[in-house]
Order: sequence, then C-alpha cells, then structure tokens
Amino acid sequence: MFRFVIGTIVGGLAVWYWGEEIREYAESRTIGVRRSAANMIRTVGKRAEDVLERTKDQVSAVAQSGEDAIRPSKQQRNNAE
Repeated sequence: MFRFVIGTIVGGLAVWYWGEEIREYAESRTIGVRRSAANMIRTVGKRAEDVLERTKDQVSAVAQSGEDAIRPSKQQRNNAE
C-alpha cells in the first residue's frame, strides 16, 4: 500500500513538472490519428445525409402515391354528384 501511495505522489509530481512537455509530445504523436478520425466523421456524416435525403424522397413518393390511390378520381366525383 505504501508503494502505491508513493507511486501516486511521484507520478503526480512528474505530471506537474513535465506536464506541458507530455501534452505537447502526445499532441505531436497523435495529430495523424486525430485528422484521420475527423475525416472519418466527416465521411460518415456525408453518407448519413445522403441516405436521409434518399429516404425523404422515397417517403414523399410513397405518401403521394397513397394519396393518389385513396383520393377519388374526377370521374368518381362526377358520378357521385
């Protein structure tokens, strides 16, 4: 238990003393990964937009077909009068 506490204190002091250097190192080593992740998110977003747009068009077409199917034709309206 004593080793754990000492390790925690030493680790905390190291991060406090070299924290800025550690952060800069981590940023410089992960910039490619972060760019790749950002590009992937952008690609997924674009594909999702495309899918939603196609789905919206399909739903609109089906709704219009449904309305046309249940709406009485002009001939049926004239016969009813």
